[in-house]
Amino acid sequence: MTAIEVAGLGYTHPGSDQPALADLDVSIPAGRVTLVTGRLGAGCSTLLEILAGVAPRLTGGTLTGTVRVLGVDPSTREGGRTLVGRVVMLLPTPSSQLSGMTSTVRDEVAFGPANLGWDRQRIARVVDGELDRLGIAGLADRDPATLSGGELQRVILAGCLAMEPEVLLLDEPAAELDPPMAERLYALLPELTATTVVLATTDVDRASPHVQEVVVLDGGGVVAAGSPSEALGQEAVVGLDAGSTVARIVYEAGGRGRLPIDVAGVREWIAS
Repeated sequence: MTAIEVAGLGYTHPGSDQPALADLDVSIPAGRVTLVTGRLGAGCSTLLEILAGVAPRLTGGTLTGTVRVLGVDPSTREGGRTLVGRVVMLLPTPSSQLSGMTSTVRDEVAFGPANLGWDRQRIARVVDGELDRLGIAGLADRDPATLSGGELQRVILAGCLAMEPEVLLLDEPAAELDPPMAERLYALLPELTATTVVLATTDVDRASPHVQEVVVLDGGGVVAAGSPSEALGQEAVVGLDAGSTVARIVYEAGGRGRLPIDVAGVREWIAS
């Protein structure tokens, strides 16, 4: 089953004469974790903004082609309304997603579910669950404005998960986290089996062990897609500095063809 279908997608930001995305075709399966990556300016964040209905409906710009998220066009006003709470996006700057209307972390996490009209018992249950899952139950009574960037990022993610979205869009979700916490976040993603997760990040080495699908973008188009080993081990991807560190080391050492993307893959590659 496909959760997201993009065909012939093109998008140009307001005031720009160069497209950020051009003739993009992407199919993202439901209930899986898909990594979207590429070098700076490849269009990964722009793609997530379009899937979330932010661009061009709120930001402006020119969109061509077709986009379907859960069978709905998120670029239309009606589509946006239909997808409220079903599609949720986490930005790399957590402070920009604070509601500004709560004085405790618990209330901040509950803000989204409350706006969806859920009853108090359900809200309390999901909020407690997500606070525990993200390891921030001890922050429940803190004022969000007093938190560090990493703490706040986990609070905002807890608020996203508390809405039990069908599609979760994550744009550099570990940008404010230290390495152990980033690893914990990525390891959490495959557990969200009821949710389609689209993860946009350049943190390929940490993220790739926890995803099932990879889409590599460059110049606004797809240059590789498939499983992590299929997509990230391609010479073309390594040449874009979008592959794994291991694949790049093997390539620089003279390796060619399908390159291993991790240490286990190196062992198999040497033995073959």
